[in-house]
Order: sequence, then structure tokens, then C-alpha cells
Amino acid sequence: MKYNENDLINGINSGSRVSLSRLISLVESDKSAIFRISNLLKKKPKSTYVVGITGPPGAGKSTLTNRLIQKFRSKKLSIGVLAVDPSSPFTGGAVLGDRIRMQEHALDDQVFIRSIGSRGDLGGLSNSTSAIIKLFDSFGMDIVIIETVGVGQTELDIIKISDCVLVTLVPEAGDGVQAMKAGLMEIGDVFIVNKADRGGADKLAREIDYMISLKHTNSSWSTKVILAEAENNVGIDEIVQQIESFKSYEEQNKLLEVKRNKRKITEIESLLLQKVKLEVEELKKREEIINIISDASSGKIKTEEAVNLIFKFFKNGS
Repeated sequence: MKYNENDLINGINSGSRVSLSRLISLVESDKSAIFRISNLLKKKPKSTYVVGITGPPGAGKSTLTNRLIQKFRSKKLSIGVLAVDPSSPFTGGAVLGDRIRMQEHALDDQVFIRSIGSRGDLGGLSNSTSAIIKLFDSFGMDIVIIETVGVGQTELDIIKISDCVLVTLVPEAGDGVQAMKAGLMEIGDVFIVNKADRGGADKLAREIDYMISLKHTNSSWSTKVILAEAENNVGIDEIVQQIESFKSYEEQNKLLEVKRNKRKITEIESLLLQKVKLEVEELKKREEIINIISDASSGKIKTEEAVNLIFKFFKNGS
């Protein structure tokens, strides 16, 4: 069913969860939608604070997310959750679907949980993630939690859209090496050794603490390593306290504003590439371009020549 975009925008501006859900579906399925609706979205006086949770598969990120929802709700904060799942290579849909552990919040109108497929994006995030954060912001969410796909070295895009990044590891063999190789040491604002009741947790925490001490940074923020057992609700209060402390630190030192301004530059580059891709897709429907592509595929002209010819059409807008 096709919905009227203006009605959906009016709905989200007035706090309709149904409109929010449908607009999220729209920006997921139609990459051009954000260009049409962005200027019509109402900007709330308060700004949503974005918490990213990253780490390898099996680190307990979903359980941790669920515990954080509970803690933030106890503080009367509204929460949006984006759980980015691996996409099916055949359908493009999320393989895991909505997280079962979070369904206890399904009837809470101050919590909105959405699973989206990564659709093959290597950074562990869907291309539509930034657009969905804007929708949450317009809706007036206090906190947005993004739980990313655990895809190792490519899961670093989370830093481009988060105000605070939680890196979650577990005491199994190799996680210390994984943290160094994946570059996770560079992006973490708070480190969590989850499932700390398992052997090796203290050793891993010491390794991470040591690696943090070797980082060259001008920041006076003291990055913490927290031992936690999300399943048993252990260490969650300390994690929330660290998130709040980091937020206060960056706000007081004007660092949050600087970070968000830099993020806008990155977003411009990303949206520009997206816009160009959309324009090229439209261009490919023209008979002249179809003929050029056909000539290249049959070997009449070289692929580089085909690209140059198509690019001339693109530049001239004709």
C-alpha cells in the first residue's frame, strides 16, 4: 500500500508511531525519499543522543541493548533502537528479524525498536541508518541505540553516526587480537568485557586497558573498561554512568558540537554519492545509454570509453 508522504510527515511531527514506522520503511525501500522529506521534518528543541554498540558476533550486544533500554526507561527517557541485522543475499531482508530479547518493551510507547537489514553494506550499517536517526530525532527520542552487525574489521562506520561508541568484547581466546586488528581500539569511548563470569575476563580487561594507555590522543577523557554480565544485569549501572559522563564531558568541552559538525561533512559526501547513483540509475533508462552499454557488453567499444560517454551525458544533464 502506498501512503501519502505529507500525511506521514505530519504524523511523525505530531508523534504518531505508525507514521514513524511507515517513514522508516519508506527510507529503507526508496533511497530518494530522504531528499524529499528532510526539509519537512520538524526539528525538536532537544537533540537525540546516539549510542552505538559494536563488537564481534556472540558478544551479547542484544542482551546489553535490552538492559540499557531498561536503565534509560527508569530515567524516564524515550528510546529508539536500530538493530542492524545481516541481510539475506537473496532477498535483501534482515535474516534475524526483530530481537526477541527486546520484545518485553513492545507495549511501551516510549520505546521504538526496529530491525533493519545491512543490505550488504560493509561498514556493518545500512545506508538508510542516518536517515532513520533523523526520523527518530524528529519524533523526539531522547536516546537512539544502534546495535550493529558483528562483521569484524569492516564494522567501523558506527563512529560516523554515533555520539558515544560502546565496544563490547568477550573473554574468549583471540578477542584481544580482534580488538587491535579491527581498529576497535581507535573508535571506542567505553569498552565492555561482557560475560565476565567466564575465565579470562580480567586478563582481557587488563590487555584493553594497556592498549588504551598506548593511544596517542589530545583528549583528557579517561576511557574506561567495564566488566559486565548483561545476562545477569551486572555492570549495567556503571555503563550508563559512563555514557552520561562522556556526554557531559564532550558537551562541557564543546567537543560534541565539533563531532556533529564533522559528521555533517561526512553525511554530505555520503548523500552526494547516493544522489549521483540515483541520477545515474535514471540515466541508464535512456535509449542512448542503453545503446552505449550494449556496445560495451558486445565488445564494440571498451568499457572505459562507455563510462566516459555516459559521464558526458551525466555532466551535460542531457
